[in-house]
Amino acid sequence: MKSIQTSTTTAALPRDEYGALYASQVLSTEQQLQLKKLLDKAVATGIVPQPFITSSKKEIDCLNLDIFDVMVFRGKVKGLVVQARSFWKNIRKGYTRIQKSYFLVMRSGKKLDIKELEKSTCVKRAKNTAALGQLVNHYLGKTTVTCNSGAKVATWTGYKVLARSDKGSLVSAFDGSAYVPGIWREETAMTDHGGGFYYYGAKELAISATRRGATFAKSVSEGKSLVLCKVECSGKQVGYTAGKWAASRLRVIEELEVVALDEGT
Repeated sequence: MKSIQTSTTTAALPRDEYGALYASQVLSTEQQLQLKKLLDKAVATGIVPQPFITSSKKEIDCLNLDIFDVMVFRGKVKGLVVQARSFWKNIRKGYTRIQKSYFLVMRSGKKLDIKELEKSTCVKRAKNTAALGQLVNHYLGKTTVTCNSGAKVATWTGYKVLARSDKGSLVSAFDGSAYVPGIWREETAMTDHGGGFYYYGAKELAISATRRGATFAKSVSEGKSLVLCKVECSGKQVGYTAGKWAASRLRVIEELEVVALDEGT
């Protein structure tokens, strides 16, 4: 089998009716083995669910994992987007239930980074890709894959304090991940700080919380250049105290001002 083509093409990648990628048509035999190994490791963490099927006279219950995109770097599989699709049916009454969740799985050395993705748009974005790795790069914030849903998605404005890296780019003060202006970042917002992107509903709250050391502990922010940014948010959101929120989708719109910590924080 020929090696994959990673450059952008005019035709969409081959997918089934659910939007899942026909990996055997775009990956070499060796890369398919790498993909399976990476997926097995993701399942072993317990974050990506284990596939199964059970049946009886009363019901059928199963869960499948479908690959929506694969990132290949220097011939090696480095990441993927996977859908966990569960199906349940009551045989006697005909009731059915389908549930879907999506995960971004990235490999760095021996470590795995797994994030649950916003479920409402992942399939639509997958169907708009024309090259391998585009969807993965979208969720890494390196590019944008449009979602032509035919309906307007509600958005709102918020405020977030970010750090400026040595190279001048905007990054998270907490984990150093990049925030590219105009590029959406996506991760399902969850309670107890379990996921999503944090922001404040008012400019003054974002500034005061940062200056007091409520947003970032001194050990996190010390020595960093902090910048207040205006952001656009959408998707699911979770509320916290003192005007703090987490949203499933967020992008930087504009840099506003430098934020300095109060002395003694």
